[in-house]
Amino acid sequence: MMHHSTDDSEPDGAMPVQQRDDSASSSDSASAVSNHTITITVYHGSSDHHLHVPQHATFGDVKKAFVLETGLEATDLKILFRGDVKDDAEQLQAAGVTDGSVVVLVDEPNKGVDHVEPPPVMTEEIAKAIAAVLAVSGEVDELSDRVGALEAAVDGGTIVAVKEFDMTAELLMRQLLKLDGIKADGEARLQRKAEVRRVQKLQEDVDTLKARCYRAKPQL
Repeated sequence: MMHHSTDDSEPDGAMPVQQRDDSASSSDSASAVSNHTITITVYHGSSDHHLHVPQHATFGDVKKAFVLETGLEATDLKILFRGDVKDDAEQLQAAGVTDGSVVVLVDEPNKGVDHVEPPPVMTEEIAKAIAAVLAVSGEVDELSDRVGALEAAVDGGTIVAVKEFDMTAELLMRQLLKLDGIKADGEARLQRKAEVRRVQKLQEDVDTLKARCYRAKPQL
């Protein structure tokens, strides 16, 4: 009977050691996760700031980090993510904020003034649309230079090949199609509209130059 009791006590004594090892491993893992930081872009007005915050931080923590960088009062700001106003106590991770996400800070309207229009909100979608419009604008800049070169040639009496006019017109049409495919609101919509007008003006210039070049002249 005593021999049987000795065999049973050995595995019982080993169990607490295994449990302590698991607990330590779990604690180290949790510590590694809590120390992980993410980089987010914060838009405020016409400026943007890149902040590094812990992934388990709250939206209130983002405000504090922004205040440290800019000196503004956090109580005068409200924070939005994906167009929704967020509570200071809500955690970034729970709301879906990840590395590279965009949040927006807007000034609270003056409580002593009635009928104050809120400032335009720069949402993540609008920021992406503006970037898309700017990308097209860069290509239109190059086509504008091309139209300028055609104008210089025509003014100098050079007979430019028809395919040069047609190719330029085709490239301008492609930019219009790109602009048409950009879903834009707010400031992005205004920028897209201005860029569409710019492309249409260049198309008119190409047609005019082609007509001038081949007025009473054979087409090449």
